[in-house]
Amino acid sequence: MTIIDSRPVLEESASESLHCGRKQLKHLDRIARKPPVDIEFQDLVYSIPDSKVKGGWRQLLKSVNGTFRSGELTAIIGPSGAGKSTLLNVLAGYVTAGVKGSIKINKKPRQMRIFHMLSSYIMQEDLVQPRLSVRESMVVAANLKLGSSIDKKDKQAVVDEVLSLLGLQNCVDTRTEHLSGGQRKRLAIALELVNNPPVIFLDEPTTGLDNVSIKQCMELLQKITRQGRTVICTIHQPPASLFQNFDQVYVMANGFCVFNGSPSRLVPYMSLSNCICPPTSTPADFIIEVIQSNPENIDIFQNQIQNGKCNLRNEDKTEPVVQQNHKIYEIYQDTTQAGITPQDIIFPSSCWTQFVILITRMFLQTRRNSSALYIQFFHHLLSGLLVGGIYFGAGDTASQTMSVFKFCILINVFIMYTYVMSPVLIIPTELCPMKREYFNRWYSLRAYFFAMSLVNIPIMIINLLMFLTIVYTMSYQPLELYRFFWFCTVSLTLAICSQGLGLAIGSTFEILNGSVVAPHILAVLLAFAVYGMGYGARVEPVMKVLMSTSYMRYGLVGVTSVIFNKRSPLECDDFYCHYRNPELLMAEMGMPDSNPQHQFYCLLIPLVVFRLLSYLALRYRMTSELRYKIVHYAAKIVKQKET
Repeated sequence: MTIIDSRPVLEESASESLHCGRKQLKHLDRIARKPPVDIEFQDLVYSIPDSKVKGGWRQLLKSVNGTFRSGELTAIIGPSGAGKSTLLNVLAGYVTAGVKGSIKINKKPRQMRIFHMLSSYIMQEDLVQPRLSVRESMVVAANLKLGSSIDKKDKQAVVDEVLSLLGLQNCVDTRTEHLSGGQRKRLAIALELVNNPPVIFLDEPTTGLDNVSIKQCMELLQKITRQGRTVICTIHQPPASLFQNFDQVYVMANGFCVFNGSPSRLVPYMSLSNCICPPTSTPADFIIEVIQSNPENIDIFQNQIQNGKCNLRNEDKTEPVVQQNHKIYEIYQDTTQAGITPQDIIFPSSCWTQFVILITRMFLQTRRNSSALYIQFFHHLLSGLLVGGIYFGAGDTASQTMSVFKFCILINVFIMYTYVMSPVLIIPTELCPMKREYFNRWYSLRAYFFAMSLVNIPIMIINLLMFLTIVYTMSYQPLELYRFFWFCTVSLTLAICSQGLGLAIGSTFEILNGSVVAPHILAVLLAFAVYGMGYGARVEPVMKVLMSTSYMRYGLVGVTSVIFNKRSPLECDDFYCHYRNPELLMAEMGMPDSNPQHQFYCLLIPLVVFRLLSYLALRYRMTSELRYKIVHYAAKIVKQKET
């Protein structure tokens, strides 16, 4: 695909306002120069499966048309359910399954891989990474989005320029969680500007802002547009004071386009259908009121505007006549001629570089989350003292052998619940800002997944070793280095398995559903883990298979075999100690001849399986295109079977 900028480029002698705007981003234009982009769509249809509708499909977009030009701020407005966000999702490539029609970029068919290099999508929830300062957030974005080919000095210059443009230079050291709503919105935009995208999509950028912040936000979007970008945003009902500031207004209703053109043309356009806008109403409010009060007006307006094919633009707008003084931009379909690799098209940084940047950011965020660190530390410390106190001195007494076995079960239950539930409650909150970053191609899913999987391992090792040391010594277990090593090794492996299961559940479900699903799964795994204890070898073959599916079974057998295997008869301080020989307990519990090494190797299987499941769940959840395609094709299959 070739994208050519046929529009003249402003010289230094152009109008003062444009000149100042270009000067503000001279480093960004030099480092991350991108072509102007026009977006044209024709007969755009988007359908979703709906069993309540005749035919089984409901159209959200109904053959809409339009062109959004570079250097213009376009607002898509309309009542709730009109199709505003749907159109934005389709144009941004967030939704592809179920879409029919033509979308062209600079007169050429859109290719998503290349289009992702040229666009950024700022979603309605202006969620940014917590526990980072504004500058730190911008530096991370610059390192990921500009790549390693740009030196640190140039990246810093770009960061300073963007912060200055968006008016964030006075809060560069402020943590993101302490920013106001307007500042967070500006930061969300600034993060996407560091690689100079020529197309910016914004979904309801003024939601949740007061009147002053709304005005500042719109002024900011105008300033960004004057840099030569294509800025497209959805707004439910823009304030009267800001409506005329848009270069183009695209009004939607019930999936149709009912107006497309300059804001000043909206009132004369409605008067053609005898809809006279009263002086007390704004044009935006009035057309929405007219549409909602009489749905027949939708057909009238969409026929007048030919569903967006007509564009009622003001033709008196003049552009400075300037000389083109630099090479025409091109984006190559034949990447080999341009020296561009497929990896460069998708991400500007290598997977390893992304991993290093992400895990560094996550370590910093974890270190600053002091309340969570204190909770984890005292949770392990107090739990260790409590468990150690309950089983104090039981390890070297034959009369307490069964209590020591219960001690092994308790250790496993503690590890399982602690490290499963933490990711279930934390991961869904972290995926919200990650979703925006991933869709805008900051990094690959692999890099994020490996960083997310490894960032908490050091803290886990420190806290769990503290817990294990306390309970092992207080319960008077054998002070043999070999036994203590395998006691810690099996327990740590069990913890990593549990964390993997928690990641899989947290990546699949929201917090509420995950907090319900996880205990149910753990209850089943615990039941399979302890089933047959006391039956000896008399366990049904079917149950043996089910027991093997519980990773906790391997952890329990591993920890128990560490403590009881190859032990000399224990001292009996009672009249009779049935389990004076620990081997008898192992036989009755169905664990004869077991060894911790074998259980450790068995634990590696669920460790890998849970991580793989969590990656697949994360991929399904983050890749909206894949999710929509699966739903779309599944609905098609069901429809074919019914017919």
